[in-house]
Amino acid sequence: MKLLSIGAFVLFVACAASLVSGGQATVLLQHTWRRAADVLPEREVNKLEVVIPAYTARVFELFPPTLREKVAAKTWTAVELITLRLLLALYLAPTFIIAAGVGFLEGSWARSNQQSLVKIHSPMRFSLAVTGVGLCPAVILLWATVPLMVPVIILILFVSTLAVFSVRNLVVHSPTQF
Repeated sequence: MKLLSIGAFVLFVACAASLVSGGQATVLLQHTWRRAADVLPEREVNKLEVVIPAYTARVFELFPPTLREKVAAKTWTAVELITLRLLLALYLAPTFIIAAGVGFLEGSWARSNQQSLVKIHSPMRFSLAVTGVGLCPAVILLWATVPLMVPVIILILFVSTLAVFSVRNLVVHSPTQF
């Protein structure tokens, strides 16, 4: 698990560095705005248009003045893109919570309908379920920084499927006796 989290962090940093140095953040920002209009209502998209520059300015205010002047010109659109994608993920959080709830209910049903209570649980399946649950936020963070145009619907489908199956297996294979 520790190795997996280190790998996800390295991948996150590599994606962010590629996004900043690639110079394609403006094109990706425009594509993401268009895709956001497919998922969110018009009033939410208009609200985001006002909020994103303010959040980006707030991020750059945290830097020291000398570093801010050097970095701001190059990375402004990349930080705007990451901010937009993270706010989109925030708006989509109820979808992921509902998927986790469905997985919990299905796992509870499967566990209660077992013919006899399993005395020995599967540690490997339980570990894989915990890893899957931990990968959900990692996938969202990687989507926020990836220097590619990945549609929002792909993120929703992937994370929701991962959440349903991981939470279900977490409930079914949790230890019954300690």
